[in-house]
Amino acid sequence: MFSLLKKTGGLFLFLLPLFSWAQLPAVKVEGFFLRDTVELGQSVKYVLRSRHAPQAEVLFPDTTFRFAPFELVRKEFYPTRTINGTSIDSTIYTLRTFSLKPVQALQLTAQMFHNGDTLHLVTPRDSVYLKQNVAVVPDPLPLQAATQLRPVPEQFNYVYWALGAVAASILIGGVWVLFGKGINLRYKLYVLRKDQAQFQYRFQTSRERFQRGKTLDQLERAITLWKNYLTKLEDIAINSFTTKEIASYYEEDERVSNALKVCDRAIYGNIISDDETEVTDSLSQLAEFSAYRYVLIRDSLRNVASTR
Repeated sequence: MFSLLKKTGGLFLFLLPLFSWAQLPAVKVEGFFLRDTVELGQSVKYVLRSRHAPQAEVLFPDTTFRFAPFELVRKEFYPTRTINGTSIDSTIYTLRTFSLKPVQALQLTAQMFHNGDTLHLVTPRDSVYLKQNVAVVPDPLPLQAATQLRPVPEQFNYVYWALGAVAASILIGGVWVLFGKGINLRYKLYVLRKDQAQFQYRFQTSRERFQRGKTLDQLERAITLWKNYLTKLEDIAINSFTTKEIASYYEEDERVSNALKVCDRAIYGNIISDDETEVTDSLSQLAEFSAYRYVLIRDSLRNVASTR
């Protein structure tokens, strides 16, 4: 009796794996290329598909799999579809080859997990033929004497110019923070000096024309030129002031008040003195006074900058 039980138990243990494999869900794996021929370096698509029971779990090769003699370009997988009790998984691998073999085959391995066990499922081998564009390579290779260039459209590098603009802004901002006050002062002094030189030239020309022509129109132009220059120099509307207001603004400076009175008498009285040198001397005094005011304002700007 004991011997019979021992033999029955041994037989059960021997048949246990067979019962276990018999309970595996049905699965079918296939793989094939979508083209029969491929050129060197050209992309070709390979379809891997499995049909299995819904309870089965099938895992396809990922990007770490070795697809030799092909190289993986990208992988496209699609959701599982279940139709009439059969689940379908499919993945499309985009491959390319640089091998020179005339016939190149590929065979992939999928994995099925069931009750803690792993089953390797190997697809049938499928092949593609390499299309030979160059049958014979001459030795030595002939060199092409001339090549027709193809026009390449210019593209604006937005990133490059944006980074350059940011860098330039930072540089200019830094320079302005460090030297902005000095640059601004130098510019103001330059404008003052240029305006003074232009005024002296134009005023001297008006004075000489008055000496030659002795007309009231030329005298009025000289006075207007003087007032407009002081308006810009003082940043005050001197050209809208009366003679009395101008003399008051400059604290009754005799050079200004006396010279303007002589000029006003000649203009409003429509009379030019027999000794025209009196009016000419008045114009010279006005030119000297404008130069004096230019020096004062220039020195005040320098003093303010040095005290900061």
